[in-house]
Amino acid sequence: MLVTKPISALTNYNKVLSAVDDGNEVVLTKNGFAKYIVVDAEMWQYSKSMLRFLADMRAVDEAMAGGGARYDEDELKSALGLG
Repeated sequence: MLVTKPISALTNYNKVLSAVDDGNEVVLTKNGFAKYIVVDAEMWQYSKSMLRFLADMRAVDEAMAGGGARYDEDELKSALGLG
């Protein structure tokens, strides 16, 4: 769930940080515009890992589109000895 608070809410940072749990993030605003996002460390690492994974998958897809071999599901199962 997205929680939005003005940056002045940091004067009571314990209350702001208590809203950052279970994958929730807090968006801090300045002059009515989103300026910072506070997330817990585990969520930050997950997000970084997911972005890295997606970049790797995109690179593989681009390499495959460049003339690499493509298999349908049955061919892949057969090549892997699964059926």
